[in-house]
Amino acid sequence: MTDGACPNCGGGSFLLAKTCSHCGGPLALRMAGLLVAAALALLLVATVVAVVVVLRWHQLTAATESGGAADEQIATISTDDLSWLATAMSGCDAEAKTDPGVLHFLVTPLVSVARELEPWQAKSINDAGNGILLRADDTLTGLKSGTLRIYPADYGFSIFDEGGNVLQKWRPVMGVAKFSAANAGPIKTFKVQFRTSRSGSDPYWGGSFNRLNGSCYWVNAIIDN
Repeated sequence: MTDGACPNCGGGSFLLAKTCSHCGGPLALRMAGLLVAAALALLLVATVVAVVVVLRWHQLTAATESGGAADEQIATISTDDLSWLATAMSGCDAEAKTDPGVLHFLVTPLVSVARELEPWQAKSINDAGNGILLRADDTLTGLKSGTLRIYPADYGFSIFDEGGNVLQKWRPVMGVAKFSAANAGPIKTFKVQFRTSRSGSDPYWGGSFNRLNGSCYWVNAIIDN
């Protein structure tokens, strides 16, 4: 409550009052009171916004974990003979079975030679997010036929633990690579995401995957820039 003096009787009055509570005379202080009230309201709004931004920043910082570098980069030998990729898939499976407490991923980044993506979208096992995720047989067939090729630039791979609200991301890498999330005990469902230099600040997440202990997830993705 901010008080001001009545110009008629000198009595105290609230700045937003139209008339003096003592003498009943009109007050010329209403505009000043409104300005003061508006300034206080703006200050309050600015304070609330600042607090929300700071808290949100701390939440995002606490919820983001760095997975460091990829565990291994798989050399692309040939697309005519894909035994190197099949070997990497089976090797990732074997490693996952020996360490079921860790989430294992074998990521094969892809790009479609044709501009039209509708045929691949029809084959997608997860048609949300910024990548078209394909089954292993569709990936191998596409690479052998030349309709798909390995994505030729750097990409960042991330997973999001929905239950724990934790984002885990690895440093950008190029080509086929293996990733692992060691602190994966509480994770029950997760989403995957790819980030490139052309993705923008907020690329979309894909749909959810259920976690299966002892499994290596083959993430064969046509990356959508």
